[in-house]
Amino acid sequence: MGDKMIPYNFRGRKIPAYIKSKTQLVAWVLTEFMNDEPISNWEFVAELHCHRFGGIIHNLRQEGYEITTLPSKKRGLVHYFCTKLPATTAAIS
Repeated sequence: MGDKMIPYNFRGRKIPAYIKSKTQLVAWVLTEFMNDEPISNWEFVAELHCHRFGGIIHNLRQEGYEITTLPSKKRGLVHYFCTKLPATTAAIS
């Protein structure tokens, strides 16, 4: 594992080396998989080692990310997906 328990990959994609915080990790995952399957709360905890992702998602929404929460039929399971990125990051990338 990398620093601060940042995993090396997620869903078969290598997590970039510049990602050093859980906030960067959650932002990268939501951006990278925008057009893919939504990310479940289980994946945040079990695969990304991100137990406080709810607060991070809240902060990312404050920054301009549009993140949709989809309840699942399975009790306690929730999925998240990003539908829009903040205008500032779109210009940088």
